[in-house]
Amino acid sequence: MSATRPVAEVAPIVERQRASRYWLLMYAVCCLITFLDGFDFQILSFAATYIRKDFGFTGTQLGTLATVGLFGTMIGALIMGYLADRIGRRPTIVASVAGFGLFMLGFAYADTYAHLFALRFVSGLFLGGVLPLTWALAAEYAPKRFRVTAVSIIMVGYTLGGAAGGPVSNWLIPEFGWRSVFVVGGVCSLLTVLAVLPLVPESVKFLVLKARPGSDERVSRILRRLQPGLSIEPGTRFTTEAQEQAHSGKRFTPTQLFRGHLAAITPLLWLVYLLSSALIYFMVFWTPMINEQMGFSVSAAATIAALASVAGAVAQLFISRFVDRKGAGIILWMPLAAVICMLTLGTGILGPAVYVAFVIGAKMFVNGGHGGITSIAGTFYPTGIRANGAAWASSVAKVGAMVGPWLGGVILDAGLGAHGAFTVFAACPAVMVLVLFVLGRVQRRLPAEAEGALSVEAPTTGVAQVKTAALLLTNPSAPEATTKNEEGV
Repeated sequence: MSATRPVAEVAPIVERQRASRYWLLMYAVCCLITFLDGFDFQILSFAATYIRKDFGFTGTQLGTLATVGLFGTMIGALIMGYLADRIGRRPTIVASVAGFGLFMLGFAYADTYAHLFALRFVSGLFLGGVLPLTWALAAEYAPKRFRVTAVSIIMVGYTLGGAAGGPVSNWLIPEFGWRSVFVVGGVCSLLTVLAVLPLVPESVKFLVLKARPGSDERVSRILRRLQPGLSIEPGTRFTTEAQEQAHSGKRFTPTQLFRGHLAAITPLLWLVYLLSSALIYFMVFWTPMINEQMGFSVSAAATIAALASVAGAVAQLFISRFVDRKGAGIILWMPLAAVICMLTLGTGILGPAVYVAFVIGAKMFVNGGHGGITSIAGTFYPTGIRANGAAWASSVAKVGAMVGPWLGGVILDAGLGAHGAFTVFAACPAVMVLVLFVLGRVQRRLPAEAEGALSVEAPTTGVAQVKTAALLLTNPSAPEATTKNEEGV
């Protein structure tokens, strides 16, 4: 009688892994992807002044151009999220990066409002898929004790990409025109595909859930690359958590996002994400032009916006370490501080230096809160529906993101000015504070085995100990796993 194949559960291996060179490179490429996603999407706000002069657009037309891109990302997130849970994270990420790279290039050669409108929508379809898919991949390769921080690091790439639009536009546009920044973004995105192919693996949890022919061998190869010292028995069959197995082989339906404890979490998550997106996309799109209205030059306005984005990235990383330990409720301190900054900006009595300080402060707290929210968007959902969970949260949020730039344009065209816009949008972080408080209370009541539950710090163990704990040999006569020191990098 032939020996029974050994069985290994991947979750304990992921939970106790140590950072290897390949693991770090994977996260670096994910950050590069989100950097370009942020750059390609937000560069429109820095080029908007020049596009407005070139075509003679009104504020409402520019706001609509931003909104149609967001509508594209809303549709694209749903499509790409569905594909990622069906065919895999990796091929969908590759298609998304290549797609937005190509259509960004096309945007550079548009010569009518209709062309700009159509190309912005189509590029949004691909841009929308990048963030939720990289969140899902990052969450599935990060231990629970580090998961929110790992996703926040990915989001920092997006924030810094948006911030890079300021200095890049100041450098390129005066010399080569507004179209040059879209050419640079498109070409860099296409070149990044060459880094994604060898350095971004498929999620091992996804491969185990799908259990397709050759999946076990593929999981073994990926785990050995991630953890060079890991010893895996030949012919090992991999499994994942029982509660996630319940989702394998089932076609996704949105009702799965409201089952069990998710019935309370999903609506709260959607609402706070929607409000945050309305606020941040108002800030992203209109702050450079509002800065110009306040008397700053085009280059100075772009520099202020870029500095504010960098400050926001720092705030994201800062809050993420507390979210890992304290839960979602701790995020509320960011929007609370943002309310104070925005209401102060709305008074209209600030001098130039104080105005700049409060704009940077507002953007820092808005970005910090938004980064904290997006970092938890996919962590409450099991592997089988994680990409869809993150994608649906992202898509619902795009409703707010579409309203933000459009409403900002309407307020400015109505003559309320920058002060009125800051005052109106201060309502968003005020409501966010209340929703995050409730979400934090709900999270604290989750059972320890639930996704998104606050985790206890895992012990530091060697890879050999991981193998001993994870490999559950179904053959009683099989030799025990070795316990010699085989630690990874």
